Amino acid sequence: MQNKTPWYKRKKWIALGVIAVLIVAGFFIFSGQKQAVGSTFEVKRGTVTSEVSVTGKVVPVKSIDLAFNQTGRINNIYIEVGNKVSQGQTLFTLDNADLVAQVAQARATVDSQQATLDNLEKGTRPEEIQVHRAAVAKADQDLQNYYAGIYDLVNDAYAKADDAVHNQTNALFTNGNSNTPELTFQLSDSQARVDIVNLRIRAGVELSDWKAELISISSASTNTDLLSALGKAQQHLIVVRSYLASALNAVNNNTGLSDTTASTYRASIYTARTNIINSYTSLSNREQNIASQELTVKQLNDQLTLDLAGSTSQTIAAQKAQVMQAEANVQYYESQLAKTILRAPFSGTVTKMSIVRGDVVSSNVPVVSLIGAGKFEIEAYVAESDIAKLAINDEASVTLDAYGKDVVFTAKVVKIDLSETILDGVATYKTTLQFDSEDQKILPGLTANVDILSEKKENVLFVLTRDILTGGSKKTVKRITDIGNGTTEDVEIETGVRGSDGNTEVISGLKEGDIILSD
Repeated sequence: MQNKTPWYKRKKWIALGVIAVLIVAGFFIFSGQKQAVGSTFEVKRGTVTSEVSVTGKVVPVKSIDLAFNQTGRINNIYIEVGNKVSQGQTLFTLDNADLVAQVAQARATVDSQQATLDNLEKGTRPEEIQVHRAAVAKADQDLQNYYAGIYDLVNDAYAKADDAVHNQTNALFTNGNSNTPELTFQLSDSQARVDIVNLRIRAGVELSDWKAELISISSASTNTDLLSALGKAQQHLIVVRSYLASALNAVNNNTGLSDTTASTYRASIYTARTNIINSYTSLSNREQNIASQELTVKQLNDQLTLDLAGSTSQTIAAQKAQVMQAEANVQYYESQLAKTILRAPFSGTVTKMSIVRGDVVSSNVPVVSLIGAGKFEIEAYVAESDIAKLAINDEASVTLDAYGKDVVFTAKVVKIDLSETILDGVATYKTTLQFDSEDQKILPGLTANVDILSEKKENVLFVLTRDILTGGSKKTVKRITDIGNGTTEDVEIETGVRGSDGNTEVISGLKEGDIILSD
């Protein structure tokens, strides 16, 4: 038989269940949220810091590889690796003696042209003109004396040549003054015997021709005739000198002469050769003296003509142009000279040198490396997500892999590139930091681990970042209202600096001493 509960009893039990639910709900509504309390955190004041951590490379403030811009031989080296150098200091020079001379000559030309310009602008006094006339007259007289002296020089040279052929070397031949002279001793080389005989005949012919030329001139001859005689005399002496050289060679290679006889012949030839050389030198010097004196006479005459004509504005302008041209030549040669001198573009330290004195270097090939003096820098690349946090003069702590984490250096941001640098497909921004002080431990090329302090707030309220709950645009924490019962409430807060140390600044919503639920 089925046992059925009466309907009125079932309604009674349903009513009792509804009442029980309402009682429990009311308890929670009026008594607040209650749960077991785990870890807590007390809101307090302190310092919140935000840092950006990057890895970079130590670099010198300045570094450069220096090279000559022209090829040349290293003449002087003034430095060694490790030396400190100052800006403008000479490091190396190429062989430049020719350029030094050209610069000196160009400067002298400027002085000369400037002196001429000064005289033009000042004008010439009558007394100066008289002095210039006298200088012209003296220079012209000196020139005439040089010409007049040619006659005596040429006759003296002829006498020495005649003595060399007919006296000093006459004993070497029989029938020496004929057209068929014979050598008085034997030679092992038959061709050499033929050559010395032919040169003896030619020397005799030269002397005959020379003597005929001398008859046609005198000290009163024209300058043109005297100068022509001077040139011909030098040619005659060259022939006689060749003959004497062949005679000496014949004596040195004789067969049959005694040592005494050979020595006597040599002494006579040496005497003759010395006389010929001295005569040739005298004639050559006189030719040069005449050429130089003629130039002097021309220059003095030109100056006198200029003095007598006076200085026109056109003349002065033309002379100014000469001065400017001379100065331009100086600048050109000085620039060429400067290319042979390698100087330090800034103060620093020599780190590498690849040449020694005497090496030939090519243009644009580095020969020395410098790093600048002063504090080293660090170059790092900061991700675009962090770059907005940084600013110039932000402080940083630095460790170098070479010395470990216990050795800490300080630095600050000195430059942030405005344009990005793509590294491995990621946009980064080159950031440069400078060490606060110099230290011998800091070397270029070392890997640097950098923590940049981007923001710092002191004496502010803060909570643990992990305890902040984010929902949409709101940030909340669970504040404990009853520690004993574990009752909490959601409190909306306004945050400030999010620290890299796990703390976040609280601007509003909490007060110092509040206890919040912590994970």
